[in-house]
Amino acid sequence: MVMRKNETLEEMVARRNKRLKSLFSRNGVNVRLVGDEQKPAVIMDEAVVLSCYVKNFDLHFTKEPFSDEIVKTVKLKHEPEITRYEIQEVIELCKHRPVYRILLKGGELYLVGYNYLNSEDSVGRYPVFAKHKPKVYFDRSYAEKVAENLVEEGYEIEIV
Repeated sequence: MVMRKNETLEEMVARRNKRLKSLFSRNGVNVRLVGDEQKPAVIMDEAVVLSCYVKNFDLHFTKEPFSDEIVKTVKLKHEPEITRYEIQEVIELCKHRPVYRILLKGGELYLVGYNYLNSEDSVGRYPVFAKHKPKVYFDRSYAEKVAENLVEEGYEIEIV
């Protein structure tokens, strides 16, 4: 990793992740990073988790999820050396996993998280729905369990 003088690990990871997001956005690809800051999952169009991972300042695209077979590596420099066409091509070359979201029926509101009536002792947990940044599930059966709990609480929802 290339840490700048007096830079903390957290600052370096934030700088790297900013470059990662920038690489996609400047090439017209809508992504969001979720999960562990050090090993973020890259969600494209809120629909799939891309088969890629970052290590230091390198973005490695893999042939399929959990594969060690690297199809392409891109250095996360200030001006990455990859064209819009090349990034689209490598995304199409790789196999990606779908993600699942929980949608409130009859609208465009997704489960984004939970709040508590009393946050100090986590009493009275209730779901929060919004249009943006939905909670994504990598495992459909887990999403179904969450959905079942919400239905039991009286919410009309579907998994998309």
